Amino acid sequence: MALENLQPQEVFTFFEKLCSIPHGSYNLQQISDYLVSFAKERNLEVIQDKELNVIIKAPGSEGYEDKEPVILQGHMDMVAVKDDNADIDMKTEGLRVKTDGEYVWAEGTSLGGDDGIAVAYCLALLDSKTIPHPPLEVVITTNEETGMEGAAAIDLSGLKGRKMINIDNEVEGQFITSCAGGARVYSKVPVTRDVTYTGAKVLSVKVEGLLGGHSGEMIKCGRGNANIILARTLAEAGDKVNLNLISFDGGSADNAIPSSAVAQIVIGNRDLDAFKESVSATEAAVKGELEVKDPGLKITVSDGTSSFDKAITAADTMKLLTMICTMPDGVQAMSSAVEGLVETSLNLGIVATKDGVITVEQSVRSSIESSKDFLIRKVKTIATMFGAGVEVNGNYPGWKFRQSSELRDHMVAVYKDMYGTEPRIEAIHAGLECGILSDKIEGLDCISIGPGMDDIHSPKERLSVKSTANVWEYLKAVLK
Repeated sequence: MALENLQPQEVFTFFEKLCSIPHGSYNLQQISDYLVSFAKERNLEVIQDKELNVIIKAPGSEGYEDKEPVILQGHMDMVAVKDDNADIDMKTEGLRVKTDGEYVWAEGTSLGGDDGIAVAYCLALLDSKTIPHPPLEVVITTNEETGMEGAAAIDLSGLKGRKMINIDNEVEGQFITSCAGGARVYSKVPVTRDVTYTGAKVLSVKVEGLLGGHSGEMIKCGRGNANIILARTLAEAGDKVNLNLISFDGGSADNAIPSSAVAQIVIGNRDLDAFKESVSATEAAVKGELEVKDPGLKITVSDGTSSFDKAITAADTMKLLTMICTMPDGVQAMSSAVEGLVETSLNLGIVATKDGVITVEQSVRSSIESSKDFLIRKVKTIATMFGAGVEVNGNYPGWKFRQSSELRDHMVAVYKDMYGTEPRIEAIHAGLECGILSDKIEGLDCISIGPGMDDIHSPKERLSVKSTANVWEYLKAVLK
């Protein structure tokens, strides 16, 4: 056990167990079944629905039996991304967890602290026979990272609690009280393949070295989007030489800023030098643009391979590249009500080639519903102009600020008593399940907290050990 010497030991023991079970979005049967087994082994009431959501109920500890239940909530799925050279299958293998005593990370992959640490806190509470707490209703949802599908489907009619602590925040001392709504937009671009490789060279063009990160929390940083940079690189080269796409693949999640992307292309041998010159020129230009915000960009050209017998026509090649370059991306509007808060944004997270179709996936966010709807309309209009079929799903509401909150008042008072200062009450430009769950439970009063994490949704993700301990002590104090 890599984390066995870390404190709080009970939390990190469960966290490491969770990390040993593959649990990327849509790969959740095993971890959901583990949660059910955990509850049954302790004779706790447990519900597992067809979406694999899990609800576990525990009675209050001695002296707290008749208190009002508190809902603790998090999600079991993680954004499973890895370095290009990481030798690991995240669908079948557990994470290779590491620590230096100060931080916890996973070798070559994302860690899934978002939101594995929430599940670990909940399991440690449910497992304890000594921690004072009121009756607990623990709600662990599925596929939060792909549009909050589990939260949208879950039946909460059996819950009695009306106060909920969501543990899906990555900044210690920050209490989230409202968040943006969002949706996913899929644009499917049909392409025609009729170009053979005779007398031409197959090349692999790769964009890598970018920081990536969470498309809600990090979108305001202006980091490079590998999909857009790759499309720009090929489009600018296509202005000078004839090239045909074979495939274009980049990104791993619509809500993660893509740090790498690769395309296979066909190009005439006589155009090879001009093509490489154009790529070098684009690389230099984009490096200059990202010099401060994302300095690690690298674009490489190497010999390629292909599983397709023919390449895409020149017309369809430029159609796709132009569509990607035309799409809006990044911050679209800043809030006029909250200084420094992104109001509306989108992220072109995935481009994937499969079965003769190239799919572009985007995550749209806004704290204003009408702005979100208009941005979706804009994306759909652009995609349709280029002949793409468009589908919108995972549309979830924002979470409105509650003017009067008994839970917030209580949690602020406990925080002040423990730390001698007030927490920061903030809104975020990211999706939380609080909005969806508030629609399901009338009068739900909720706050989102969590320990400090850096670079979530990326292989650089790390979880603070000290912050994990601090939030654990605080959570126990709030429940007591």
